[in-house]
Amino acid sequence: MNPTSFDASLFLDLSVLEAGREICISRKAIDFTPKSYSLIHYVYAGKGRFVYKDKEYRLKAGDAFLIPAGESAHYQAEPENPWSYFWIGVGGAKAGMILAHAGFTETSPVLHDGHDAWRSHFAAIYDSYFTLGTFGLKALSEAYALFDDMSQSKEKASPEMEKGHVQAAKVFIQNNFQFPITIQDIATSVGVSPNYLANLFADQGEESPKRYLTRVRMEVAARLLTSADSASIADVGKAVGYPSPLHFSKSFRSYYGVSPLHYQHHGG
Repeated sequence: MNPTSFDASLFLDLSVLEAGREICISRKAIDFTPKSYSLIHYVYAGKGRFVYKDKEYRLKAGDAFLIPAGESAHYQAEPENPWSYFWIGVGGAKAGMILAHAGFTETSPVLHDGHDAWRSHFAAIYDSYFTLGTFGLKALSEAYALFDDMSQSKEKASPEMEKGHVQAAKVFIQNNFQFPITIQDIATSVGVSPNYLANLFADQGEESPKRYLTRVRMEVAARLLTSADSASIADVGKAVGYPSPLHFSKSFRSYYGVSPLHYQHHGG
């Protein structure tokens, strides 16, 4: 059988219908028009944002996002570090079931590849198509291998591992709160996406990573203010990760209800 005569777009259970790759320019935005099949994008460099069902996801290398069949979405490259990604389009009678088994859901359309294992599958599908001019057996087999890898990554996220991710994130915060770290930095240190990390905190009944970072900073700031009357507000702010005194004062007042100066002289 001629390999070019095998057309994976015609298979009933799972069909590969589209593939592409793009190195985006700064701020490039796409308002996605719904299609009759699903698209999965895999970010392999840079950063961007993905908006789906009025929820925004900040994505980086290693993140994959799903736009289900019949759904619209918006996504845009970051201005300073625009993303690059592969994408594939899949359909078929069992595509929805396979995507769900891989870990994609309506409320969790983003998955993270913590082991850099998925890129090779996307690249192979893309290369196969542009070599043969059609989606052959190689493309179909790589699609199945991709979804199998995704499902195994999901299954490996045991309750113990999820607790470990949360604990590791807390330790990172405790060790680095004095620096201007972001939620992205915290998630990167654990090897997951910010959205996934927030979900892990919520699933375990914890406050959000952002709230936990703020609490650690504010509790340390309160101790510094009351233990050293001569400490300047600016110095205390810098000691807990706020280079800007104005930003520190605003955050402190929002957390404690009084200004840092008032707290220093009168307590809470």
